[in-house]
Amino acid sequence: MFNRNILALALAQCFAMTAPAITVLLGSVIGSQLASRPSLATLPITLMVMGMAIMSYPAAFIMKRIGRKSTFILSALTALSGGLIASASIDHGDFYTFSLACLLIGINAAVVQQYRFAVVESTAPEHAAKALSFLMFGGVFAAYIGPEVATHLSHWPDKSLYAGSFLGLSVLLSGSIICLLFYNNTPRESNKIPSTETPRSLRAMVSQTRFLIAVSASTIAFTVMSMIMTVTPISMHVVQDFTVEETATVIQSHIIAMYLPSLVSAYLITRLGTVNVMILGAAAMLLCSVIALVDTHFMHYWWALVLLGIGWNFLFISGTTALGQAYNSSEKFTAQAINEAAIFGFQAVATLSAGALMYTYGWNVIQYLNMPVLIVFLICIMWKKRSFPALSK
Repeated sequence: MFNRNILALALAQCFAMTAPAITVLLGSVIGSQLASRPSLATLPITLMVMGMAIMSYPAAFIMKRIGRKSTFILSALTALSGGLIASASIDHGDFYTFSLACLLIGINAAVVQQYRFAVVESTAPEHAAKALSFLMFGGVFAAYIGPEVATHLSHWPDKSLYAGSFLGLSVLLSGSIICLLFYNNTPRESNKIPSTETPRSLRAMVSQTRFLIAVSASTIAFTVMSMIMTVTPISMHVVQDFTVEETATVIQSHIIAMYLPSLVSAYLITRLGTVNVMILGAAAMLLCSVIALVDTHFMHYWWALVLLGIGWNFLFISGTTALGQAYNSSEKFTAQAINEAAIFGFQAVATLSAGALMYTYGWNVIQYLNMPVLIVFLICIMWKKRSFPALSK
């Protein structure tokens, strides 16, 4: 099952996913130091998300044209360049160039999301789920290594604060490129099944209850997670004066909590049903905000962000599962494009507005804004579950 392609992609992802981890940890902190207005502090992370949004759709067509391997390597080189540009822009105090460098890092993050399709192509269908679970461990590795590199290189000799962190990011991405050299463009013919189904009208597809719930679950997962995660470094390090190391510990734990539950989320969906796992995910995110409102001690941040990661995992995995059941093979590109547009569109708005909200109204208001969204979502899916029992399957 674990052939050379799968091992190469899993190792490449371990290195590649450190880039978003480092950017999330330091992007808004550096933004608060370099931006002319505090409300622009989260612009670097917003542009990283926009890079993901811009590249998520054309990535598939580029791969069709030049192959997955070439696309993966060129994308990693783009992010590596972004790390070098980010480091230089920090040295020169150039906020907007730093923000554009984060856009390049986001472009690669979108392409890294396509690794999962390459993994499926590289193994037999009956082993696809296990191979994908193996790939997901890259997120756990990145959650530890990324912040560790960022903090240990933050005071690089003769460099401005955090400039060395982004040089470290570029070194990590070079590791990803080396791993990708061992990947071959050899999709299994058994996975190339031509579609004989006739696509429905766009209105008929998107008006399905399952489709709407699936897109809503994934969109809310990313929007709520991004808003809270983006402002956590500002709240902890800038406002509450926690050290970078303490802030990194919370972000590390959060990212681990995002990916580690993948070991059981598929099992829970099988046993409990898709909608029930959505309910668990939304409830975990709601509890995150409740804990965040109690106090701003270190453990309150830690528990809140761990629950946020678990909730994101359950909502995103269950939403993705439900989406796959809401379209036929001839509709997949349209359905996936709508889903990605909703996710990254709302995520970009959340990350851009988070900084302004944080500096204007504070940490608590961020939580108060997210809670009604989660409560309404919970009420809606519980009602739909009673009206359409098949959704629970």
